[in-house]
Amino acid sequence: MFPAVQALGQQMADKIFYLTSKTITRTVAEDTYAILRDNGLHMRTVTLTAKDKICPLEERNCNPVACPYAKGHFDRINDAVYDIITSQMVIGRDNVMEYANRHNVCPFEMSLDVSYWCDGIICDYNYVFDPDASLKRYFGNGAKGDYVFLVDEAHNLVDRAREMYSAVLKKEDFLAAKKLVKEMDKRLAGALDRCNKQLLEYKRQCDTFMVVSGLGTFPASLERVMGLMQKFMERHKGEPVTNELLEFFFAVRHFLNMYDCADEKYVYYNEHDNDGNFLVHLYCVDPSGNISERLSQGRSTVFFSATLLPVNYFKEMLSGDVSERAVYAHSSFEPDNKRIVVATDVTSRYTRRNAREYAKVHDYIMHMISGRSGRYMVFFPSYSYMESVLECFRWENGVNVVECGGEDTFLPESCVNVLVQGRFMKEADKENFLSAFYEELPEGASLAGFCVLGGIFSEGIDLKDESLIGAVIVGTGIPMVCRERNILRDYFDEFGKNGYSYAYVIPGMNKVLQAAGRVIRTDTDKGVIALLDDRFMTGEYERMYPREWNRIFPVSLGNAYKCIKDFWTEQDM
Repeated sequence: MFPAVQALGQQMADKIFYLTSKTITRTVAEDTYAILRDNGLHMRTVTLTAKDKICPLEERNCNPVACPYAKGHFDRINDAVYDIITSQMVIGRDNVMEYANRHNVCPFEMSLDVSYWCDGIICDYNYVFDPDASLKRYFGNGAKGDYVFLVDEAHNLVDRAREMYSAVLKKEDFLAAKKLVKEMDKRLAGALDRCNKQLLEYKRQCDTFMVVSGLGTFPASLERVMGLMQKFMERHKGEPVTNELLEFFFAVRHFLNMYDCADEKYVYYNEHDNDGNFLVHLYCVDPSGNISERLSQGRSTVFFSATLLPVNYFKEMLSGDVSERAVYAHSSFEPDNKRIVVATDVTSRYTRRNAREYAKVHDYIMHMISGRSGRYMVFFPSYSYMESVLECFRWENGVNVVECGGEDTFLPESCVNVLVQGRFMKEADKENFLSAFYEELPEGASLAGFCVLGGIFSEGIDLKDESLIGAVIVGTGIPMVCRERNILRDYFDEFGKNGYSYAYVIPGMNKVLQAAGRVIRTDTDKGVIALLDDRFMTGEYERMYPREWNRIFPVSLGNAYKCIKDFWTEQDM
């Protein structure tokens, strides 16, 4: 970040956009700015919070009739902005809410206006890259500025961008929209009916799933629907029918916008979903062109992450130019402070998912914990896999399974406490889960947090020192086989790439590296990383090991405990 701040000071840049993929990682940016301020930096920053999360109403409704903050907002906003920017250098959710309440204005819109007066803007990827959610005041109509983009955890941007620049329409939505407007606007109803008939023809040609070369005249028919719908919604502004059509309107607009920029990096396909609906997809398989177009609206961009490996893959997916400069920053952590063990007699392959393999995973976890009591995280390939292994623990003496959010507490005297990530955790549940790793454990007791690989606890959390001394990673993180992943595989195969690696292996290994990175957070941290899958010993995976993994310890159930125990014995010497 410091070079970007220097660029501001030398008037080579106007603003720094620090872009994050998850709310929890924004604290990294805020903490970094705090360190710089402690060393003399004079710079105002604002952290943007999503509209739904910062809205003070129980249910967001931006209509001035329903929202007292929206009614008269523009009469009061200038005083509100002036008040906060003359009083605060660090502007986040809490003080935005405070000043918005003081002046009775919309906190979300206020934070956007405040950003004009800030040198640093901390926000989600969406505010720069998403064609529907990007900040129009900075990027609308192709506007450019002297902006520096700092993209944190940039490995996440590939899949996020694919999602942002893809689009889907559902045939059944056209029929529903037609029913809503047929008595109010016959021309719009007719245009919707024409689109529905075209989609019906595509549906007849598609058995369950079909990649198509194009969409024929359907986009032209959709353009007419869009034009008529805009006029209809303007005429019936504020009426219930408009609210009912709003989601469909946005879907049509997004589809047309993506169709306008679709090129050879897109795949068109049609499918019947599990609910019996017929869907038409514009799938952005390679988002590099769209990302680069947005980055061209700024002056400079730095992508950074601890897991941009293999680097040429990320250069292709993020910028499309493998000649872009890349820097591999050597780790400042002592290599001997960690031990990486790879189990050679267990796998998470679907064909080997059975009670015997689950029991092996259980035994490896117990070997890890037996090596030294403390706090551990165990990452599983799915919730169902986690539940299968958890059954092995529920019946074992000396194990206390604690469902996150439940009333159970840690048990003492050499007990293993297992804390389980829930499927639908609220923000408070996440905080409680993490806080358990800072609580004092009874002497000899251990804590094992059971999590899902690639989930909310496998990256962006910072458990330092004794709060985490080991991680067990079950499986290679390969995404679930699905149509879109297979489309990616086939697309890159056609271009002479290793399609399976691009669609499955690399994204999976990235999740593994992120989870492994939870263990060593400072130069005094010590811990063990256990990779439970024999595929980690194949050349395909070994080539993706970071340089810091300079020594790997292959183990089996027979010698895993000794290997782990030896590490801790060496650390105590």
